[in-house]
Amino acid sequence: MSITAINAIAGICFALLTIEFVYVLLRLAFSDRKSRIAFLKNFKIGRCAIVYVIAIPLYLAGHMYGGKSFFDGLFSAVHQCVNLVVLKYSTDSVAMLMKESAFYAATMYYCFILVAFNALLFISSLAGMRIWRKANAAYVRRSSRDKLFIFGRGEECEQLYSSGENYSKLIVSELTQEEKQDLYVKKICFVPRRAENYIPVVFSDIVKRKDKYVIVINERTQDENIRLCDTFVHMIRKYVQEGEEKGAEQDIFDRVQIYVFGNPQYEDIYNDLQKRAYGCLRYVNKYQRTAIDFVKRYPFALFMDETQVDHSTALVRDGVDINAIMIGFGKANRQIFLTSVANNQFMTQGENGPVNKQVNYYIYDKENAENNKNLNHSYYRYKTETAGVDASKYLPLPEMPANEFYSKLDINDNTFYANIRGVLDSNKKGVNFAVIAFGSDLDNIDFAYKLNEKRREWNVDNLIIFVKVRKTHDEVSLFNEKDCFEIGTEASCVYDMNALTNGWLYAMARSRDELYSLEYDYTSGNVDKETIKSAEYVEQCRKACYKNWFTRRTQLERDSNIYCCLSLRSKLNLIGLDCVGKECEGKALTNEEYLEIYSKGFPLVPRKDKAELWGKPIISYDLNFPDSLRTNLAINEHQRWNAYMISKGLVPATIDAILNEKNDKGKFTNGKNYELRRHGNITTMQGLIDFRKLVAKRSGMSEEDCDVIKYDYQLMDDAWWLLDMNGCKIIKKSARG
Repeated sequence: MSITAINAIAGICFALLTIEFVYVLLRLAFSDRKSRIAFLKNFKIGRCAIVYVIAIPLYLAGHMYGGKSFFDGLFSAVHQCVNLVVLKYSTDSVAMLMKESAFYAATMYYCFILVAFNALLFISSLAGMRIWRKANAAYVRRSSRDKLFIFGRGEECEQLYSSGENYSKLIVSELTQEEKQDLYVKKICFVPRRAENYIPVVFSDIVKRKDKYVIVINERTQDENIRLCDTFVHMIRKYVQEGEEKGAEQDIFDRVQIYVFGNPQYEDIYNDLQKRAYGCLRYVNKYQRTAIDFVKRYPFALFMDETQVDHSTALVRDGVDINAIMIGFGKANRQIFLTSVANNQFMTQGENGPVNKQVNYYIYDKENAENNKNLNHSYYRYKTETAGVDASKYLPLPEMPANEFYSKLDINDNTFYANIRGVLDSNKKGVNFAVIAFGSDLDNIDFAYKLNEKRREWNVDNLIIFVKVRKTHDEVSLFNEKDCFEIGTEASCVYDMNALTNGWLYAMARSRDELYSLEYDYTSGNVDKETIKSAEYVEQCRKACYKNWFTRRTQLERDSNIYCCLSLRSKLNLIGLDCVGKECEGKALTNEEYLEIYSKGFPLVPRKDKAELWGKPIISYDLNFPDSLRTNLAINEHQRWNAYMISKGLVPATIDAILNEKNDKGKFTNGKNYELRRHGNITTMQGLIDFRKLVAKRSGMSEEDCDVIKYDYQLMDDAWWLLDMNGCKIIKKSARG
């Protein structure tokens, strides 16, 4: 065979190799990750053979040039190509030709290079996922960034992972091959091990390193969640007890946060685990989170205008009813009901001043929804235990915070729409809300379409429809219509790391707790007043309050502070104002402009020493609470606090308990006992006046020192500061929310 013919064969092979090489590079460079991984998998099923096939004519030409027959040369070429598969390069048999033709030699070496490249791709197709996974897991563990370990699998865990942009992060769970491949395609770093077996690895890192760790537990069963929590609690307690003298408790609290998603059915179990974890474990009730998000975004007062609420008094006008129709009463709507009752509180003018204006809740479910062990333990405990009691043994008992009307009625019942229409027809002057949460997203949305059509048929303009969905449905045109809203999208209010660890509402509640701790230190004289004003002391106090929030405050107390801040927007709406993020549209009111509206006729009085803490004047309170908008909002706040306590299952303490009960340290409890779920302040505003008189007489103190009514003023007195501190502003309320 002539050199010319051989060079022609080499040229064809060179061109084929180049075409293959360029094709592979283009596929790798311009495909998305999913397509690229799928392309690499082809190398396991024969894609890699193309390079070796092209090498056969190169070897054959060399053998024939050396004098072999066609068939002898072919078999030798095939044998050498088989050796190439295991990277056994051989040029001895074609060395003569390579010396004679530089182009042939270059083509042969080019083939060898592509064989090596091909081998790398083949190895990647076989072990790429494992290599990538192990390398990334090692990087996560050794990175200096804050760590995020998610124990669990599924869409919710992936949402948490994606939202944790500022963390070195890892998902840990037993995974099927399909789940591994899916996470690999999505570039989600994972460790396919049983969570219980990997916890010692994580905790070993916690002990050895000084990084911060956020751990999320969201396995598929509550048994697994509780078991993993217990494992972490055991290790935390051992670490603290062994290193008590070295400040191990503060160290573990500062560096480790564990969030567990738990079914509210087992809330008491999770609360017990929290108590034993030195503040590191935080229970997350996703139904409560979505309910709080709903009330935060859509308080009922947002949809009420001057024809329904007198903004100068914050009182609902005469003859205006507020109805909430709840379609379905499972976990989601039951929690929405409790959260709404604890926040959507209203008053109207009575003969002797403001009186409660209860929201009417019309509850429809195919089961007997009022028969529920959790409701009996919480909301209905007050109603049950105060029925028929000797009222003289108590301070004045408040009314139930809402009116409930239960109907065992399936949406498929032929009287269903007639029943709802009867509710709407009876309330022409007021406002009606429908909260749909009985089935899947599509079930709820489909029914919302039907109810929206009925609203048009009935010519009802005062019905606002809320649809509970787990995911955002941009394709649904219903939510572009007036007064139709989707609520409860979990990706934004539950499975989001920023919302989970530092949502603005929760930060605001802690700010309020920190502020009043500072004010207590100042007014009680426990600390030198100049020291308290220093930035160092403020930071020290805030740090202590943050720890106490999780270690000394009960879940009930934390939620009480959160719900208090949650109600702030509703109160602003009642006086024609609103609050939004500072980045939102709307001219911000100054503090002076806000106070001109809020405290007109009853201005705030600073302390005589003009003291300020954390940029806010300390307000002075006496026993003079004249009729005013400011006082009405304070009454509303106490009413809301009563509603919250009742929703959590607390009942009033007797007068005897207020006067005589003492705790383990020998101090009077004033009737407050969270273990027995009793409180001495669950009463009317007149009852609070009676309360301070009783306590003052018993203790030999002044009534001013025993007054608790001033605390009902504080939220709105400090509203501008509180919102400004947490990235919000007060604006004028728009005409329709």
